[in-house]
Amino acid sequence: MAFCPNCEAEYREGIAVCPDCNYELVPELTPETQVHDTSDHNFVSFRSCSNSAEADMVVELFERNGIRSLVKRGEIGIFGTSFHGGAVMVDERDLARAVEIYEAYFNAAATAPADEDQTDI
Repeated sequence: MAFCPNCEAEYREGIAVCPDCNYELVPELTPETQVHDTSDHNFVSFRSCSNSAEADMVVELFERNGIRSLVKRGEIGIFGTSFHGGAVMVDERDLARAVEIYEAYFNAAATAPADEDQTDI
């Protein structure tokens, strides 16, 4: 078996790259091969996502802002891809900042004026 060092999904022999993360698979998950070293972290659930793209987008936003985060993937299908999104997990020390960043980003996008309401300066 092989594993994705990013999402930690398990794949059958013959698959070399994770189709969700585009990472090369490794023969076993160790602190040296994992992208997200969780050994010194206490991850807590932040938010459930309906699909992997949404979960990856939230984690990318957090990583750009120094928030320790990862995606705990949902069920794995017979072809090695998830059919459920998964949960975004954050280090409990970063939880308050994660909430602040998430709300600022997604609420700002929802309240931005429409193009016709904007004027050129």
